[in-house]
Amino acid sequence: MSTTKPLVLIVGGAGQTGRVITKALLNEGKFRVALLVRPGSVNKPVVHELKAVGAEIRIGDIAEAPEKIEAFLQGVDILISLVLAMIDQKPLLLAAKKAGVGRVVPSDFGPYVPRGVMAMQDIKLDVRDYVKELGLAYTFIEVGWWLSGMFPYPHATPENFFITKTYVGDRQKKLLFTDLKTIGAFVAHILDDPRTLNQTVVTSDGEANLDEVYALANKISGEDFSDFTRVPDEEILARMKSNNVPTKVISGYYNTLYIRGDNTLANAVAAGSLDARKLYPDVPVVSLEQGAKEFYANPPIPEYDLSAMSLN
Repeated sequence: MSTTKPLVLIVGGAGQTGRVITKALLNEGKFRVALLVRPGSVNKPVVHELKAVGAEIRIGDIAEAPEKIEAFLQGVDILISLVLAMIDQKPLLLAAKKAGVGRVVPSDFGPYVPRGVMAMQDIKLDVRDYVKELGLAYTFIEVGWWLSGMFPYPHATPENFFITKTYVGDRQKKLLFTDLKTIGAFVAHILDDPRTLNQTVVTSDGEANLDEVYALANKISGEDFSDFTRVPDEEILARMKSNNVPTKVISGYYNTLYIRGDNTLANAVAAGSLDARKLYPDVPVVSLEQGAKEFYANPPIPEYDLSAMSLN
């Protein structure tokens, strides 16, 4: 009987979610981890950092020829894709099928959203359908909204596409959230659990509405965010029809999260997801207050390449 640890290949492992998952899997001690890194990213500090803690680096790009993608996947037991959902994952998944990968985790890692509500989620759901068509063993992972993405930024933070002095919705819709560190811990458990094979799993640290978030933000930051203004629902719905893809995508999220209120644990479980908190009650909870303290100690600036966004 082989005692070799399963090999997990992560595509997009140098991103914010990927680096946390990589470290969590290595810390768990039950997996070998390899990262598929594009040639132009090999010398990035984060790649050196992850290599130093034990990750194998495989150089390549999922946009390469099918036979090359298949070669990247040789010996891989579990494939995790963390690329932007708009990037075509089908060649990668087909190569995984041909290479005999035992389980795939496509790029989800977002909130529960029913089909037909936002274009980017429909892309993710189409990918899930393709995985099933191929007959690949899978686990789909939903994480709600990042805890760090819920808080208003300090007034002194320069505004940009993601950072504004506005909010959306009536601030009463409950929002399921997971801290980034918790996502890593949950993924390490999920991949080691046969109960999650061919299932959707939803992770969480809790739920809160924006009124609760803003009250805590005032308390922890010492600032008063009552001057932040509401963007009318009609404006968000109009932006969802924009030809500008980043505007269309972020407005879609605002609609499902803050106007419709889709992203709740009850909705995810009702749609068939397994509750990771019930499966793994030992995973530490990051509370809303703890998340606020960490956020205002060093507000994170979102890392997204808007030029890479396309819904075609």
